[in-house]
Amino acid sequence: MMSDENFDAYAEDVIGRANVTDTPELVSYYKELKSLDTGALWTVANKIEPWQPKSESVPVLWRYKDLRSKVLESVELVTPEQAGRRVVYLSNPGRQDVAAAVGWLYSGLQVMFPGEAASAHAHSSSALRFIMEGRGAYTIVDGQKMPLGANDFVLTPNGTWHEHGIEESGTPCIWQDGLDIPLVNAFEAGFYEVHPDLNQAITQPIDSSIGLWAGQALRRKISLGKNPILRCLNINGSRPTKPC
Repeated sequence: MMSDENFDAYAEDVIGRANVTDTPELVSYYKELKSLDTGALWTVANKIEPWQPKSESVPVLWRYKDLRSKVLESVELVTPEQAGRRVVYLSNPGRQDVAAAVGWLYSGLQVMFPGEAASAHAHSSSALRFIMEGRGAYTIVDGQKMPLGANDFVLTPNGTWHEHGIEESGTPCIWQDGLDIPLVNAFEAGFYEVHPDLNQAITQPIDSSIGLWAGQALRRKISLGKNPILRCLNINGSRPTKPC
């Protein structure tokens, strides 16, 4: 008698593709392999090697005007200290198991108010941030402090200590985070660490990375593995007045 378990669901009647129909003998064989934590490739080959890329993500349209009020509402509900990062993330219905906005990429809208500062941390994922609105924001990466405002775009290299905050004189700021967290986790390579002092000491002049790397001049020699933090600027080095 044939088992109810089906091993030929992905068989294809195409030359060059796996096309093996279940028999009692084969099913018994498959079960023996399963007991050894192994399997017959031909039972899954067509699944794991499709004819063309197959996305589990589904089309989603997130409108900032729809999300903005909910992002701001989070300020009344949790603090940066409680949340670690106060973010409303974009959850694709087809990728909810990995908290991805699409494919293997994560994105969310983070909000901070004047005087707030989140603790410093480091992780395996690389990050980018686009400031949607506000002024007086800043990021500190490996002791380098960089001011941020609306329309700024900043990259945060992976593995670096970094933290964010808003100056007392600033205004509420919302920015979009983008990280490759799902991809790094897919490789089982994710590390996360909180700074032992919770916050970093500023060890270089403010905006020093812009002065060093954004101008048209000779670059000083740096040690391998040292990545500059960069903010998107106009070609003349001025701040952009519209998205880069």
